[in-house]
Amino acid sequence: MTDQADPGPAPSSTVRGIAGLVVANSSLFLAILIYMGWAYDNYLYGHFHLRTLDLGFGPLEYALRSLSLFSPDIVLAAVVLIVIMSVRTWGGPAAIIAATARAPVVRAGRRLLWPTSASRRGDVGHPPVLPAELTDGKHQIAQPTSRSRVTRSRLAASGAVLVIIALTLYWTAFHVRISTFLVLALLGAGPLMLTWPTRADRPGRGLYAIATVVAAICALWAASVYAQQRGTQAAEDLVRNLPTHTAVVIYSTQQLALSGPGVSLQHLPPGSPYHYRYTGLRLLLIQSGTYYLLPVNWTQQLSFTYIVNQSDQTRIVLY
Repeated sequence: MTDQADPGPAPSSTVRGIAGLVVANSSLFLAILIYMGWAYDNYLYGHFHLRTLDLGFGPLEYALRSLSLFSPDIVLAAVVLIVIMSVRTWGGPAAIIAATARAPVVRAGRRLLWPTSASRRGDVGHPPVLPAELTDGKHQIAQPTSRSRVTRSRLAASGAVLVIIALTLYWTAFHVRISTFLVLALLGAGPLMLTWPTRADRPGRGLYAIATVVAAICALWAASVYAQQRGTQAAEDLVRNLPTHTAVVIYSTQQLALSGPGVSLQHLPPGSPYHYRYTGLRLLLIQSGTYYLLPVNWTQQLSFTYIVNQSDQTRIVLY
């Protein structure tokens, strides 16, 4: 065993780089959340002839709405993907186990190295000798080997194949039903894999940046398609279960233009503060004192949506 100095904290440039990466990814994730929330509400309320931009929703409401679209399956799938990619990066489970067995033990600012064959013979205090291609005398460096060059070539070739398959599926989708998510996944992953081996080279930085932008656009596109499907499904479920939703009764001093399938008007006796009562309504949305109501027997053919504002001449009761 040998004592070595504590390597100390990470360089500030590394910390800034990690912080910048976290902020950039968080900003992209927030943009995806807001866009998904808008797409979901746009298809949900658009089913009832309401424009989302006219409802006065803000970014916070869109972001909170989109959080309900994520299921545990999506999170688990992302975790499994990260684990698989990490294991592949380290060279497989066997390489990880071997690296862990050779890893130094850090304790109280002192690093304890596992004894090697040399230390068992009495040569104590000398760290393991690194191969010549991994050191330049001052710093440890990693020179590309023939094996790594082959891996980079295979990665680039795989990316090119994914791009060709994605473009082929895109043109085929005009004639045959093909999953949009599959095409977007191939379009996003293909350019990244194609430009990844040369991302550190000066000519390849620009191409890798463009590939990153394309992948971000594909992610937004896929999020939008997913939110649209969920919004349309939510609107259809709402119509199917409309009788079980919150009932609304409107009392008014004046007769209102409320008529539709299932809506009934009742004249109240003289002396009542209100003269008319409307029943058979269901609540769709309340936004800033405005009630968006549907007739209880709403259908696609008779698709009425009522907008009623709270005032002194009306009283709105929810059941």
